[in-house]
Amino acid sequence: MADPLTTAIHALAARKDLLGWTARHRRVRGEQLFADRHRVEARRSVESDQVILDVLCASDGAADPPSCGAASATVTAGEDPGLAIEFAAQAARRTRNPRYPLPSPSPIPEVGLADPDLLNDLSGGLATLHDRLHGRASRDPSARLTLAEWFAEHEETHLVNSQGIDAEQRRTDLSLEWIVLAGDGQGRVETIVDLSRRRLSDLDVEAEWNQVARQTADRHRAEAAPSYQGPVVLRGKTLGIFLNSGPIQTLASGRSRFSKLSHWEPGASVFRGEVAGDPLTVWATRLIPYAEHASRFDDEGLPAQRVLLIEKNIFRTYSAGQRYANYLSVPATGAFGDIEIPAGSTPAADLLGEPHVEVVSWSWFSPNPTVGDFAAEIRLGYVVENGQRRPFSGGLLVGNLFDALANVRWSAETGFFGDYLGPTTARFASLQVTPSRAT
Repeated sequence: MADPLTTAIHALAARKDLLGWTARHRRVRGEQLFADRHRVEARRSVESDQVILDVLCASDGAADPPSCGAASATVTAGEDPGLAIEFAAQAARRTRNPRYPLPSPSPIPEVGLADPDLLNDLSGGLATLHDRLHGRASRDPSARLTLAEWFAEHEETHLVNSQGIDAEQRRTDLSLEWIVLAGDGQGRVETIVDLSRRRLSDLDVEAEWNQVARQTADRHRAEAAPSYQGPVVLRGKTLGIFLNSGPIQTLASGRSRFSKLSHWEPGASVFRGEVAGDPLTVWATRLIPYAEHASRFDDEGLPAQRVLLIEKNIFRTYSAGQRYANYLSVPATGAFGDIEIPAGSTPAADLLGEPHVEVVSWSWFSPNPTVGDFAAEIRLGYVVENGQRRPFSGGLLVGNLFDALANVRWSAETGFFGDYLGPTTARFASLQVTPSRAT
C-alpha cells in the first residue's frame, strides 16, 4: 500500500487552484481496560490511521481586497484523497476572509511527549496501574471502587505543508475514569474522577485513591454550605481547573481580539482595579515536558513556544495562530498550550492559616469567558476554623476570576498538575459562598 501521506501530498500539490495546504498523517494505537468492583470485564485494542487535509483557497467571485477561505477534510489510510480535497476546496471557496499566508519552516524544539515505559507496553502499563488501584481500594473501608476505565494511546503525527514544513512527533496519553462510592442506600454519595497524564510516573495511583476516598467519605457526612464571605483556598488540580476555565485563554486570544471579544491591550493591566495581592505573571506554554497540551508543533506546524502573556499584571502579547497573527501584525505563537505561573513568596502552611474555606471540587466551573464572573456549585468544600476542618456540600462559590486574581497570595511551593505548572496553593482574600436555595 502506498504511503497515505505521500499520496495526499501529491494530490494536493497537483491542485493549482489552492493558495496553500497542510496534510497531517495521524496514526494512533490505543489500549483500553474496563473493570467493575470485582474484576476486569474487558480489554480492547484500537487503531486508526488517518490524514487530515487543510486547504486554503481564493474565495469565489471578485473581491477587493482579495479574500480566501479555509476548510478541512479527513481521509482514512488507503482512501483516494481526491474527493476529500475537492469537498474541502468547495467549502473553502464559499468563505470570505482577508488573505493570510501559511506558516513557513522554523526550528522545532525537542519536548518530552512520549513515555518510554508506556510505549514499551501500553496494555501492561494499564494492567499494572489497575492492579495497584484495586489492591489499594480493596483495603479501604471508607469508600469503594465501583467502576474503573483506563485508556492509553500512542500517537504519531507527521505534518507537511505547501510552504516547506516537514515535522514529526510522537506522544503518549493516559486517561482514567473512576466511580467511587461511600455510604449505602439513599444516603450514599459518589465521586467521578477524571484524570489525564502523559506518562506512568506522573500518576501516583495510591495517593490519588487516598485523596478521592477521603473526600468521598467526607461528602457522605458533609453539612450544608454556609453563608460565608472571606478567604478561600484552592490547591493542586482544583487550582488548575480555576486557571484553565476559559477567561484567560479567551481574553489573551488573537482571534478574540480580532473579533472584538477581548478588551486586553498590550501594555495595559489585565485588572479593572488596584491589585492588593501578589503580582500576576502567566505564561502559555507547550514546552512543559509531558504536560497535557505539550507538543513540538501545533496543527498548523507552528513550533512550540513559551509565551509570556501577563507580566506583573501587565498584558504583554496575544496567543495567536498564523491567521490572526497576520491580521493583528503580531508574532504567531501557535496553540495556547498549558498555564505556567511562577512561585510565590509565602509558604503554603502560612496560606492555610485559619479561618478560611477551601473548595476541593465543583460540580462545574464555567465563568463568563470574557468577563470572568462565576457562580459555581460546590461539590465539596471545608470550613477551616477553631482547629476543625468541617466538610460541606452544595451552595455556590460566587465571584469574579480577575477580581480574585487581583487579591491572591501564591505559595512558594510549586507542582505539576497536567495542564498547570505553578504554585500548589492560592489564598484568595475574599470570595463568597452562598447556600443552596431551599426547595
